Amino acid sequence: MPTRKLEITAISAEGLLEGRKPVKKNAFVAFEIAGNHCSGAIRTRIDEVGGDYPAWEDKLEMEFSLPEEKKDKESFLYVGVYCQLVSGKDKHVGTARVPIKDFTGGYAPEGFLHCLSYRLWDEYGKRNGIVNFSARIVKAGLHSFWLR
Repeated sequence: MPTRKLEITAISAEGLLEGRKPVKKNAFVAFEIAGNHCSGAIRTRIDEVGGDYPAWEDKLEMEFSLPEEKKDKESFLYVGVYCQLVSGKDKHVGTARVPIKDFTGGYAPEGFLHCLSYRLWDEYGKRNGIVNFSARIVKAGLHSFWLR
């Protein structure tokens, strides 16, 4: 089962609501590939001033592999947006479910930069903003600074 490196740049989000009110501050994004075939969840820093339109520009990397039995089945990258409350707890704002084939399929060569925007959905199944990020599979043997 070959391991691949995924480079994600969390860019921004827009129209985030906490309940029915705009998010005031302390938003961050967490990325995780479903299943036990990745190196774990990764997250951005907290945007303390962006409110319901936070921006991060954080470049993150994770390693993952798709087991042979999952090659033909759909696997997903979950993009969760949260805001940190005054108590220090993280409140879920919304999640986007991104098919891994959107950036690993035969649509573009490995190393191609995909700029993606996905609708966020809250825990009640209602729309709750949009998250913007880029994703690229880093070619084996090359460091990401060579791909810029």
